[in-house]
Amino acid sequence: MSGMPRSNLSRRRLLALLGAAPAAAALAARPQSARAAATGQLNIYSWPDYFSKESLAAYAKQSGVTPNISTYDSNETMFAKLNSPAGAGFDIIIPSSGWIQQLAAKNLVQPLDHSRLNLASLDQNLLNRDYDPGNKYSIPKDWGLLGIVYDPAACGEIKTWQDVFDAGAKPGVSGKIRLSDTGWETIGPQLWIEGKDWNTVDDAAIRAAGEKVKSFAKNVKTFASFDASAVATGSIVLAECNQAAARRAIMQNPKLKWVVPGPHSELWVDSYAITANAPNLDRAYEFLAYQLRPEVQLSETEYLGFPAALAGLREKISATTPYGDLIFGGKDLDFSALTSFVVNPATINTYLQMQTEIQAAAG
Repeated sequence: MSGMPRSNLSRRRLLALLGAAPAAAALAARPQSARAAATGQLNIYSWPDYFSKESLAAYAKQSGVTPNISTYDSNETMFAKLNSPAGAGFDIIIPSSGWIQQLAAKNLVQPLDHSRLNLASLDQNLLNRDYDPGNKYSIPKDWGLLGIVYDPAACGEIKTWQDVFDAGAKPGVSGKIRLSDTGWETIGPQLWIEGKDWNTVDDAAIRAAGEKVKSFAKNVKTFASFDASAVATGSIVLAECNQAAARRAIMQNPKLKWVVPGPHSELWVDSYAITANAPNLDRAYEFLAYQLRPEVQLSETEYLGFPAALAGLREKISATTPYGDLIFGGKDLDFSALTSFVVNPATINTYLQMQTEIQAAAG
């Protein structure tokens, strides 16, 4: 979930878990033990406060089961716990799109039985994407974008990522910039400017792009979690963020603008997945079927400020919802220009290392 706090999981530990460091052999995927005994409960491992309280209450009333929800603060934390004995007992997890291939490669999630789920009502733009062809392991829950919220009086008009970097060097903007604390989200824009794919480039290309961002970092004030009030009051005048975060700032200061810069930007999708050894498998499918109901999808969207995966959702949101278009990324959003990052053990170390150097070079 973009914009959430980062884990303090060490880079060495993460790389080992991914099989991207020399220690990987000692930290290989945990053996898949026999499925834990069913409890009749439903155990979910999720981002904090990530379900509509109204919908959870309705599910509990219908099923007689109140989901037991444990939380994590980053995909790295989720991946590490699920890849350890402490991860036994969970039924459903909610990874972001970039992590699904690694979860599948470590046999931490199981293929889904689509006959038990109704995917027909979901937005086709969110299905069968590169990170999970055929939605073998995941079902989209909700989605977000990497974009920019900015003060046009200070920055001028922004349409592209090159505009972002150009604006960031201006007096009145330099020193008032917030960038992501995630390497692929800081380096990705430079790769897109160069016409490169952040999922296929090699270490040298990532490092070269990272060096350019590092030279820009003197203009950056913070990589910390997004602070809507700081943007609304002008302490930050240009910020990388998702659309829900931008909407919070714009609701406080309508003079601000939001843009998904070209030529490309990120689409992240948080998805439901069922763990490989889910002890309460039937309950898991029952809950997912409930969550896919259109009325529940609508409730989730209104609660979270991120769009659920329901097709035609925009038309179902109340016309009185403040800045309703922003929930969906804006009126001119081009899905064909969006790309989802996929964690790759061959390149993740370079992204992590360059991000450390970029933050160290900040003004």
